[in-house]
Amino acid sequence: MTEFTLSYREVICDKSVSETWKEITLSTGGTQSTLQDIKVTERANGYCYEDSTKHYTRNRFIYWRINYDILELIEHSLDVNLAGSRIRYRFIDTPILDGISVHEAYDNVIILVPTVCSIHRLIFPHPNRYHKQDELLGTHPDYAAPSIFCKATSLEARNPSTFYVFNNPSTANDQLPNLASSYLLADTEEAVFVLSYPSAELLLIKQNTEGQAISMELKGDSLMPKFLTGLAEKFRQKNVDGEDIVSLSFFNLDGETYMLSLCRNGHLKFWSSSKGQCVAVIDILAEVGDNVKDRVQGAMLKKAVDEVDSENILAVFLSFASGCQFHILKPILSNQQIRIVRLNTLHCLENDLIDFAVQTTRIWSAWRNEDGECVIYTASLQSNSFKSNNWIPVILETIPDANQAPPSDGESDPRQVYLQHIFSPGRIPLQIISKALSIYKRSAIITDTHLSVATLKQRICMAVENEIQSTLNGSAVNDDEYLECAEWCWQKFYSCCVQYHIASLKPLGLMLLPSVSGAVFLKKSTFSFLRPLDPLEHMMLCSNYMYKDQFINFSMLAEDMETTEDLMNLFETIVYLEQQMSEMFSHTFEKELFNLQAPDVVMEGLLEKIQSEVDCQFPTQVLNMLNQVCDLYKAIHKVLELLRYENTLANPDFEINRSAMYHFSSRLGVSMVAACLRQQALIRCEAFVNRFQICRNLLLICNILLNSKKLEWGILEAIRSVCTPEIVVLTQASYVMLWISGLPALVNLPQESSIQRLTPIKLTPVLKLRFSGACISLLELFVASSGGDEARKSFARVNCSDEALAHWHLSLLPYLNHLRHIIWPVSGDTVLAEWLLSSGQHLWLQQYVRLLSNWCEWNSCTRSFLLAASFLTNGENYKAQELFQSAAKGIFTDQLLEQRILRCEEDNPTKAYISYYLKVIQLFELHKARDCAINMANTALSIVESDDPLSATLYSIKFKHHLALKHYKLAFDSLNYNPDTERKKDNLRDLVKTLLDEKKLDILLNFTYGSMDEFFTNILLTRARATDTVNNMYYDFLYSYQVKRGPLSHRLAASVMYEQAYRLMHLNTAEALERQVKCYLAAKNALHLCKPEYAWVVRPLDPEEHAQEVILEPLAGSNKELQILKLRKQVEVVNIETIKNELVFSSAKLKLANFDTTSPTNVTSPVELVTLLNNACLFKTSLNICTTFNIPFASVFETLTKHCVLLTEQEHPSAWNWLVENDLQDLPVNRDSAADVVWQLLQEYLEKYEEPRMTVLHYVVCKKIIHMRMYIPQWLLASYKIRNASELLRLLHSCGRLEEAIELVNEYLLAALGYGKELYGFEKPLAPSALPFCLPIYAIQNLIHELHLQNSKTMEKPYVNEYENLKDVFNKYLETCARITSEICQKELPSGTIKTGMQSKVF
Repeated sequence: MTEFTLSYREVICDKSVSETWKEITLSTGGTQSTLQDIKVTERANGYCYEDSTKHYTRNRFIYWRINYDILELIEHSLDVNLAGSRIRYRFIDTPILDGISVHEAYDNVIILVPTVCSIHRLIFPHPNRYHKQDELLGTHPDYAAPSIFCKATSLEARNPSTFYVFNNPSTANDQLPNLASSYLLADTEEAVFVLSYPSAELLLIKQNTEGQAISMELKGDSLMPKFLTGLAEKFRQKNVDGEDIVSLSFFNLDGETYMLSLCRNGHLKFWSSSKGQCVAVIDILAEVGDNVKDRVQGAMLKKAVDEVDSENILAVFLSFASGCQFHILKPILSNQQIRIVRLNTLHCLENDLIDFAVQTTRIWSAWRNEDGECVIYTASLQSNSFKSNNWIPVILETIPDANQAPPSDGESDPRQVYLQHIFSPGRIPLQIISKALSIYKRSAIITDTHLSVATLKQRICMAVENEIQSTLNGSAVNDDEYLECAEWCWQKFYSCCVQYHIASLKPLGLMLLPSVSGAVFLKKSTFSFLRPLDPLEHMMLCSNYMYKDQFINFSMLAEDMETTEDLMNLFETIVYLEQQMSEMFSHTFEKELFNLQAPDVVMEGLLEKIQSEVDCQFPTQVLNMLNQVCDLYKAIHKVLELLRYENTLANPDFEINRSAMYHFSSRLGVSMVAACLRQQALIRCEAFVNRFQICRNLLLICNILLNSKKLEWGILEAIRSVCTPEIVVLTQASYVMLWISGLPALVNLPQESSIQRLTPIKLTPVLKLRFSGACISLLELFVASSGGDEARKSFARVNCSDEALAHWHLSLLPYLNHLRHIIWPVSGDTVLAEWLLSSGQHLWLQQYVRLLSNWCEWNSCTRSFLLAASFLTNGENYKAQELFQSAAKGIFTDQLLEQRILRCEEDNPTKAYISYYLKVIQLFELHKARDCAINMANTALSIVESDDPLSATLYSIKFKHHLALKHYKLAFDSLNYNPDTERKKDNLRDLVKTLLDEKKLDILLNFTYGSMDEFFTNILLTRARATDTVNNMYYDFLYSYQVKRGPLSHRLAASVMYEQAYRLMHLNTAEALERQVKCYLAAKNALHLCKPEYAWVVRPLDPEEHAQEVILEPLAGSNKELQILKLRKQVEVVNIETIKNELVFSSAKLKLANFDTTSPTNVTSPVELVTLLNNACLFKTSLNICTTFNIPFASVFETLTKHCVLLTEQEHPSAWNWLVENDLQDLPVNRDSAADVVWQLLQEYLEKYEEPRMTVLHYVVCKKIIHMRMYIPQWLLASYKIRNASELLRLLHSCGRLEEAIELVNEYLLAALGYGKELYGFEKPLAPSALPFCLPIYAIQNLIHELHLQNSKTMEKPYVNEYENLKDVFNKYLETCARITSEICQKELPSGTIKTGMQSKVF
């Protein structure tokens, strides 16, 4: 793998999401020796997993931090999300020494922890144990893998085999160790600890896997003879300050593990871990040959973190009064003696070292400069140059200034300005803001660090408002004074946040990630990554530290080194311009671009202003610097080539590397990648700002060159016609990327319903779209979702091994380029625009399209289409319609529209446009934008051919939406114009249903259906027959419609009403009966309007009716047998009379149901109905039924008579309830007596319904009265006497009414003789001239005989007078009758006589 030769840049990831810590407390029992006050420096370091070929160990590291007796262990991964990755150990009152080491064993990760009185071996499972089946089962990118700390327990940490409490050496004089180092022997997994005491004693402790430990004090006696031991002790006392041990480490050399101790005087001692003796002492200054006369003031020893036995090196830092040095040494074993070989010496640029780290190819150092700020330098160890300029600065983030207020326009509310600035994505962690709020409120209770952003903002506003009110102290102030006070209070809170944030950024050290060629800058409460720079960034940010050989590993720059040198000179000019420009100029230029001004036009206007701001010699200085560029056009062209992103993409023909699909896919990895694309706080994203600055300054250079006209005409013309137009486009594109990098994500996740409404356009699915509750940038959200996935798909096709691909300059930089290509506006990719729509970032999508609208021709129609969909989602339908129409012209040029919207290969452009419009109409339909769907359908109809089958679809669409919008006339016109008959019928059916449901019957009646009339009628009939019969408006509407059509349709109207009435026959409710009566009435009226020959309707016959058999005899001479056919009529003709009868029957049932709700309504027989009506006393209705269906009236009059008698015997007030139902209006009677009314009603009905000269009803009534032992009313007797006195006589006699019979016979005989003849209906008495009549002689004789018997049986003889009187009258009648008869006979027979002996013969 080639060494990375450029510089690095700090990347601060957003770690605002607080995670839960697992707490474990340990007490080893060794605290009795720690009663003295011990000060242990807060330190941090870590370990990176060695295997970079597996995705779960690549980019994965363990980060630890110690603070007195607390050890915090955190595991991070840039490729895999880890669960349970934070654990905190507290060694009660036992300070932890800076000698922690992490080692990978076969199945475990072992962490060795030394304290001032104990050593600990913490054992955790290796990640391999959790991912053994990944290759077989695979893993989900969003899956959180378990951290090695997730199952850690206090029981394991307290296991006696994992720790050892040691005793201090006797020579330590009760001192405690202040330095330590630890190491794990690979072959035996034996833990080795070495501890140093202030008095230079060393204690070696070995602990095997079973927990057995051995401790020994290390001494240097083996290096000198015994007779010199005393001299050595005296010599050591004289140089006690120089013998102080300042660093400890372990080192492998030829299979032996040595402990190294570096003394303050620069002496390096090698101690054998197996022998426990010092085997070598080397004076570093003497060995390296530097003649330094100054005394060594400080020293530090580090070994390479990526140590390999063959390439194991050491780095020794020595500090002098005149400067500092790093010596890169390699120990070797020669003739059984340890010697060191100097590989490199680097002179330092600073003096106050914080920490340094070394690997076999590179050294890193962190310093504190004279201003107290931290700076980091790095240098390659593969260079042969020992000059100090080998150091290259690492670009660090600028620490925010607590005294500098956020930028404001002076008109905004301070609350809004400060909240927006404080909660900008990645600026200040939420836990820092929460702690600062507690300090600001002067509260001892720390604010909950798990608060949401909204809640935290609310509490901040309340706290600041309370501070404002406290400051004003209730005094009356004007608006300006209040705003001034608010500004002061908000600035105070902001300063508190920044100060707390600065305290959390205190540097602690450097941790290297050798397997990925990266580094981590460790701080008090956080950490940041040091990532490699690409060539453009390096030339912009490290212009004073660049030389040609640095770019030899970059193919685009190594192919022509002369051009590269010109490029470096050109960049010196670009950097010079950047240094000379004011912030006002940069802000103005960006503001004009945001207002859609062309960059070249803006630059021309600002060039004069730039000259006045800097100096008049400014263009001359620029031209002089450009004179160093040999081929200016070629250099500018090379810059433009580097600014493009097409050259960095992978070959799509390569196979996908599955492991590469996990690169930077964890939450931390996404945050790191997003931070590489944008910067937090006041420093904007250099990845974008650099490119924007380069483009802007190149444009300025071109303007200066063109205005000066000092170059050759050909070069100037090439710059004007070739370079300048491309620079303008790149400037605009870079500005858009710069703008995107500063946007916060809108925390309004799209609803599932809105996403489903966009399914027709087949947007790329938005994956892993989640908000952690903290402020997050739009770029980070995009990288975490579709952007990162798409970039990884392209990045995974690189032709590189997994091991090499792990290194950040071979993975991170290309991955960033793939991401930039996705975001790059002129790349032809629409992933960002699609994602903005799908993720609900509608506001930013609108701004994004606006910024590209006036210059970017790539995918312009696609952007318009996506923006239209965004407007549609937000309810701005008319804007969407306009954009959809303008985007139609791109269906053949834009890939997204062609593949996802059109999705068909149409040779006919018209059909392609129609398909596009149909897709847009579908979108409008899903968003209920019906008017816009109609407009799009009209647009499509304006270009569609008349015979195109899609025209029917378009007309149907118009009809559907007009109908939904209640544009009924337009809907009818649409269906009328539809060329497809079937669609027309379907649309008509929908129209009819809607208008009927909406009760818009007048509109439905006013349409002219023409050829659709029959289908229209069938629709209504079908719906009528499928709907409940009672509340069926379809029959009513059909009746109205047929009546409106005129006389020719009256029979159809009657048929409709009769059909409804026929169906109502099967319902047994009063409501159905009422409806049925109305239907019969309507049908009858309609048939009366028809000609008599057409006054009929048909009805279906009962299917259970027996079939009629018809016999067909065979023809004569035929051998066929008789054929019997069964014929069953399907329908029956119903005339108007039948309908009238059914009307009467239904009316009677209705009246009965209304009068007596308890009476049954399922009556089908007239006789049964008459019975029910009689029981309900509805006599008039009952008589009407009897009249209609030729039923005898006897039952009616019998019941009525019964009620007459009952009411006569006893009045019933409830009788009036049924009396009023029998039409009493014409009865001139006393309405105070119900009995009088009912007798009068009976009299009226007898007179009305008794046939002339008939007494059927009289007989029934009188018989009922007699049976109820009531006297027959005089009016009834008089009527009966006139009609049939003989029948009355028999009735009275048979019922035992002798007195009444006697009186009747007496009057009857006298009337026959001429006394009261009119009372019995005689016109003339018995006389020869009278008409013949007869009397019931035998009945009279029987009565007289009855009287005789009654008199003869008792002594009282009750009827003697009546008998004698009646006998006399009867004899008189007989005599008169004989006489009259004789006279008549004599008249008729002139000859002969007739003897009269009747009287004698009678008795």
